[in-house]
Amino acid sequence: MYLITKNIYALLIATATFTANYASADQTTIDEIELASQQNNVAQLTQIANTAKGYDAALVNYRLAIAHNIMGESDKAISLLDSAQMILTDEKLSEDKTEVNALLAQVYGYRISIKPITGMYYGIKSSNALESASETDETNPRVHLIKGIIAYNTPNIFGGSKQQALKSLNTSINHYQSDDNLGYQWGQAEALVWRGLTHLALNDVQSALNDWQASLDIAPNYTWPQMLISNNQG
Repeated sequence: MYLITKNIYALLIATATFTANYASADQTTIDEIELASQQNNVAQLTQIANTAKGYDAALVNYRLAIAHNIMGESDKAISLLDSAQMILTDEKLSEDKTEVNALLAQVYGYRISIKPITGMYYGIKSSNALESASETDETNPRVHLIKGIIAYNTPNIFGGSKQQALKSLNTSINHYQSDDNLGYQWGQAEALVWRGLTHLALNDVQSALNDWQASLDIAPNYTWPQMLISNNQG
């Protein structure tokens, strides 16, 4: 009897540990991450990172990587991307595979923006992850958002295209209208910022301003579109 009880106890402990490490994405945490990121609140992002698990932890590490890179701390940013990548490539991670591969593609892509010399290596990895995400759910708005970001940032000589970016971002924004993947919902306001940047690159300033204002309608305290409007009005 003691042995059976002991084995059951050990199983419960193991289950609790697994749950702590590989908890499913939580929409409340996702919303907190996005709000802190939109306000460039590194302290809040760091606090969330201390307790986040699974997909949430990968997303907050990715957002922190962006923040630290903007502050000129590229080594810290790479370390955070390492953490996000490790989580997303863990075979034990029990999360929506489309969402995991989409975020993983962007993590790889952001590594390239920090260290362009790694472009060939991580470019292939990013492309493969994004292709896997598309195959499992071609209507996922974050898949098309990341396609748009990659097309925008990739030089034309390597297959990038502002027109292709615009097409992908249009598709992303349309799919956000019916996004029901609770626990993974993020990026709608960001998609509008990127489409605005694409319009600007195509010399359509008014459409850019319209998109940035639409982004603020969704996320009123989002500092990025605020700055872009201020810099491009009049």
